[in-house]
Amino acid sequence: MKKILAFSGSNNPKSINQQLLIAAVNKIDEHTNIHLIQLSDYIVPIYSPVIEEKGIPKTIKELFQLFTKADGFMIASPEHNGLPSSFFKNIIDWLSRIDQRFFGDKPVVLMSTSPGVTGGASHLQVLEKLLPIWGGNLSGVYSLGDFNNKFDVNNSLILDASENAKLDKEVKTLMQ
Repeated sequence: MKKILAFSGSNNPKSINQQLLIAAVNKIDEHTNIHLIQLSDYIVPIYSPVIEEKGIPKTIKELFQLFTKADGFMIASPEHNGLPSSFFKNIIDWLSRIDQRFFGDKPVVLMSTSPGVTGGASHLQVLEKLLPIWGGNLSGVYSLGDFNNKFDVNNSLILDASENAKLDKEVKTLMQ
């Protein structure tokens, strides 16, 4: 049985990326162990070498242990000004201080959504380039634009059939 660690790179409790992640998680078969976490539960200071001298925060060590136990990852990341959120970047900075290749050469599906037409695609390109440095093997990429018209928030599903099929395809790549 595969163990998939799923999370959003957002600290917004009303995150549309978290909603997209839930829709993707719902597509996983029952033979897969999904561990859906809230990164916002892992509260850490903004990374600094001065703060690091006092030691790696306990919550980051706990998160790193979850990474080591996972067989793959599903990440839905919000785009802020064409880049990953500073919240997500800070988590990455801390994890990389334990091990630069914290994804452990495991498969990763990257996702994003936004109310705009590109669905956060710009920052996904940035993450795609950086993922190998962090030990992630890109398994798939999915971006949903026009979230407010293409997503049913009450039922956690994509309304547009072609977009739904695209997400199905990307989720299946993680299961191979």
